[in-house]
Amino acid sequence: MKLIYTLIFLSITQLASAQSRHTISIQSGVIHSFFDNTPLMNINYTSKDQGLFHGVFLGSAGLSYAYALNQKSSITAEATILANSYRKYRYEYPVGEKYTISRILGTFCLKYNRYTELTERTRFFYGLGASYRYGIQDVRSGPNIYFCSTLSQRYQSNLGLTTTTGLQYQLNKRFSLYTMLDLRTVAFNAGGYFKNTILYDRSPNRFDLSLKVGLSFHF
Repeated sequence: MKLIYTLIFLSITQLASAQSRHTISIQSGVIHSFFDNTPLMNINYTSKDQGLFHGVFLGSAGLSYAYALNQKSSITAEATILANSYRKYRYEYPVGEKYTISRILGTFCLKYNRYTELTERTRFFYGLGASYRYGIQDVRSGPNIYFCSTLSQRYQSNLGLTTTTGLQYQLNKRFSLYTMLDLRTVAFNAGGYFKNTILYDRSPNRFDLSLKVGLSFHF
């Protein structure tokens, strides 16, 4: 009988452990710096008619799945999309000056993460991974009174390195909140923009620094 109780206890313990290995998260990159002259905040869908946050979280959104290798490390697969338009700022640029009027980017990333317990509910984490990005960036020249001329559309298809660091706060056994800084650096770009100074002209930039917030579900 003691053997049966022991086996039952071990089974429950293993099940509880298994339930905490998987995490699904939704996130938004509320701030993006591409190190150019575009606004930092997500503004594509902002409207006073879209509730408390005015749609600000819709400009950059993502979904990720993490598998815990142990209590201090995990592997994360992540997919994000950014769709922002900066049209309402177009008249702020001098005639002839190049600027980005919109960008649509999809990014897939695979990362390795490490965790450090700060308090009973708070963890510090950092990670490193590889990413693939594709999309389009519409670059134009400064407007005159009547129109805004299209200069070029810059297509992106590149491989990059991603480094992250952030904090996770455990609400309960199932849910947690987190915020993180995510720096992406392009390592190889199929379009060749970074080798041709005429096409490159600092746009698209090699770097993307973002501040992301998210909600996680653990099971």
